Amino acid sequence: MKIIKKLFMFIVVFFIACNSASATTLQDLYNELSSLEKNYAAAQSKANLTKAEMNKIKANIANTEAEIKTAQNEITQAENDIVTSEKEIEKKKEETNQMLLYLQVMNSTGDSMLEYVFEADNYTDFIYRYAVVTQMSEYNQDLMTELETLVNQLTIKKQELAQKQEQLAVKKAELQSQYAIIKVQYEEETDEGLNIADEIAAKKKLIKYYESIGCKRSSNINSCNGVPAVDGWTYPLKSFRQSSNYGWDENRYHYAVDLAVSEGSTVYAVGNGTVIYSGVYWKETGVRSCGGLVIQIRHTYKGTDYISLYMHMLSSSVSVGTKVSAGDPIGKSGGGSQSIAKWKDTCTGGAHLHFTMAYAGNSDIYNVSSSKVGTTFNPVKFFPAMKGIGSRL
Repeated sequence: MKIIKKLFMFIVVFFIACNSASATTLQDLYNELSSLEKNYAAAQSKANLTKAEMNKIKANIANTEAEIKTAQNEITQAENDIVTSEKEIEKKKEETNQMLLYLQVMNSTGDSMLEYVFEADNYTDFIYRYAVVTQMSEYNQDLMTELETLVNQLTIKKQELAQKQEQLAVKKAELQSQYAIIKVQYEEETDEGLNIADEIAAKKKLIKYYESIGCKRSSNINSCNGVPAVDGWTYPLKSFRQSSNYGWDENRYHYAVDLAVSEGSTVYAVGNGTVIYSGVYWKETGVRSCGGLVIQIRHTYKGTDYISLYMHMLSSSVSVGTKVSAGDPIGKSGGGSQSIAKWKDTCTGGAHLHFTMAYAGNSDIYNVSSSKVGTTFNPVKFFPAMKGIGSRL
């Protein structure tokens, strides 16, 4: 899971970095960050509302389950009451039958009647005793009728409760289905919020990077990304002091400009193009060699093909066929002791970048060891800061 999240974060950072062209200034990036934060807040609010709805449905499910349990208990109680009432009916039936049998015997023989009557203390007691016998029979009959009515009512109640239980079970199933659907929605909204959070983190990282290289809020991020740019081209170095001119210089014709810079400084591609050479390009005179490590890039600008050449390099991070964009790092500058030791680059007067531009001819590679120098031109044509010795960027 951590690996997936890191991969996603990398993709987000890469995506934002690649699409930062839509933001021309650092303030634009801040505006985009603000918009993302608003979207994140909206996503969080939406997720919270969905969660509240989930909790509401969950509470309804709990209430429905409680109602189902209550109905089950009531059904059980009704069943118990029916059993108790039916037993009472049987008991009263038996008592009534015994009473009716007693009256029948009493009425048929007369002996029991006389015995019961003559046991009375007086006439009133006699009448009372006779009435008790007949009323007990009637009472038992009425009681049985009431009990039978109660059994019928309990049976109907049991049926109604069973129907209610079924309805509650259907309701519970519907609520559970709603809960499952809204849970998926909540998870999607939560994931959306997490994705926006990752975008926010990536955007903050990008802003922090641009600020670390000195970009101001009003700065164009395409020109403050550490490599100054002008009219579609990007300077090969972040900063430099020009130490030689293009043209006649110290009893020689110098078909490039030398840009003094610390050895090991990053060198950048001056424009979009394809690397056509990256290697040690010797001009042998005995044990001496000139140029050291050389990189050449072919560009097409406004319908014309050009070659940019970087000489006295200490190292190269590109190879032939590499596609580069303006401002991409291509290697480290040399010309000092490290490159002399590494590439036998002995014809250098100190750490610097030998840089030139040329029109691309029939041959892709500009041969610095030949007399084919007419194709070169002063880089000041595209890079105004390369206007002469002492010029700085």
